[in-house]
Amino acid sequence: MPGRPLFVYGTLRDMDLFTAVLGRRPDRRNVAAAVAPGWRVVFLPGRSYPALISAAGGRAEGEIVLGLSRAENALLDAFEGDEYRRAVVPVLVEGEMHEADGYLPTAPVGQEAEPWALAWWQTEHKAAALAGGAPAAAEIRRRLRAVRG
Repeated sequence: MPGRPLFVYGTLRDMDLFTAVLGRRPDRRNVAAAVAPGWRVVFLPGRSYPALISAAGGRAEGEIVLGLSRAENALLDAFEGDEYRRAVVPVLVEGEMHEADGYLPTAPVGQEAEPWALAWWQTEHKAAALAGGAPAAAEIRRRLRAVRG
């Protein structure tokens, strides 16, 4: 049974990367624009990808993805690795507040962290991420299938 929707605010907003991770493109009917009030998207220190941090007056743009299976959620958790933990994030979708899962950094990220932008990442890092991420995601999918039997 699927759980809460997933709030994506960073590289997973790029549907090519999301597709590479899941091994399928999500149905656009299951993806909706969302905003996490009280949060900001910033650079994870030393990385080209972002972190979601709590910030009074902040507004993190993103999307929610509905209908992910347990296996897909496990795959996304494995892809995000030890740098992130899944947590509940309140988000606005079409003016209504909802609870969604989101990936928060496991290490502290200071309020002074620089804002991160998807368009910048797509221009500067997407090609390399897809080249390295797609094979890594395929290997994660293979290992998860082997564990599930």
